[in-house]
Amino acid sequence: MKKIILLSYCILLSKLVNGQTFTQSNLPILKVATRNQQVIPDEPKIIANLQVIDNGTNAINFVNDTPNGYNGFIGIEQRGSTSRELFPKKPYGFELWKDTLGTSQNLVMLGMPQESDWVLNASYNDKTFMRDVLAYRIANQMGRYATRTRYCELMLNGKYEGVYIVMEKIKRDKNRVNIATLKPTDNTGDALTGGYIIKIDKTNGSPAWSWNSKATNKVLFQVDSPKYTDLTDTQLNYIKNFVDNWEKELASPTFLDPQAAWRSKIDMDSFVDYFLLTELTKNIDRLS
Repeated sequence: MKKIILLSYCILLSKLVNGQTFTQSNLPILKVATRNQQVIPDEPKIIANLQVIDNGTNAINFVNDTPNGYNGFIGIEQRGSTSRELFPKKPYGFELWKDTLGTSQNLVMLGMPQESDWVLNASYNDKTFMRDVLAYRIANQMGRYATRTRYCELMLNGKYEGVYIVMEKIKRDKNRVNIATLKPTDNTGDALTGGYIIKIDKTNGSPAWSWNSKATNKVLFQVDSPKYTDLTDTQLNYIKNFVDNWEKELASPTFLDPQAAWRSKIDMDSFVDYFLLTELTKNIDRLS
């Protein structure tokens, strides 16, 4: 039987930069050009060109240096909910593309393991500009997977947008959330038990199958992986019943029993580590 493993997440939050002349930095420089489209939409991704200048640790990167980290196509869109709608500094998601047709490609980005999907976190409300990075790094040092990060400078259509954080997008991958690939044909036996990625989040973005918690209607569970179009009814019913039964067992009068059934359905160590890290970093997006 597969168990629920709780990953460490933190709030995505930055500072608007205006009127600065930008020529060099000790951080990698990302230059995005959206061709003739000046406004990047929420959805769908639009084609753009990305150049990455990264001369290495302790080296200075100049805006006019030859791109050496990446020089090619991407699909880019705005991401987030509150951060996208209310804050002047916008967060983005982007995918590395081989061509103008949107064929994705997995490549190393700023020293992070190869993949196609990445996040540009604006970190607008975090005056320290390090809460996410610190929380994820501590989680990684504890032996847990958490999003890897790199600070960078962003230029968009020739305009300096300030410091951003390049982050791995949470997804099933051997270098990210390393769980089994669940195919539409996996509807019986052990194959049916995973892997799934479930999120508790706002419903913005790509569609996802979801259900309300039976313990409290305030919690909406959404299946992030497999994707909406790939998840079968059998798989949805399996993971829904798994979570519902776990909540029911956790709320039972005997939940403190060392042999309580809910204990066998989770990875206890990852749950403990998650809540320790949540309290340590005062993560306001914690589960409750």
